[in-house]
Amino acid sequence: MDVQKTMEFILRQQAKAEGEMAAMRQRQAESEAKAERQMTAIRKLIQTGMRMIVKNDEQIAKNERQIKELAAAQKVTDAELRGLIVALRRGGNGSHRKN
Repeated sequence: MDVQKTMEFILRQQAKAEGEMAAMRQRQAESEAKAERQMTAIRKLIQTGMRMIVKNDEQIAKNERQIKELAAAQKVTDAELRGLIVALRRGGNGSHRKN
């Protein structure tokens, strides 16, 4: 067995292994950077979604207030319309004199 050739073989294998490890570390670093970018994008999406939910809730509350106001106004209009209908059914032109 040739010791010199064995040592060269071992050194080549070690160099090859170190190169493969360096490449693997590079791929890992790239994967971690990609994952971090994706997580940042997801965080932004969640924040935007939460802001949209808050705005939506505010708009719903505003709409509910407006519906209540419209319902109250409708009750007043209904009462006034009933009064007008009753007055028209009674007839006359607003004068209470009889001829």
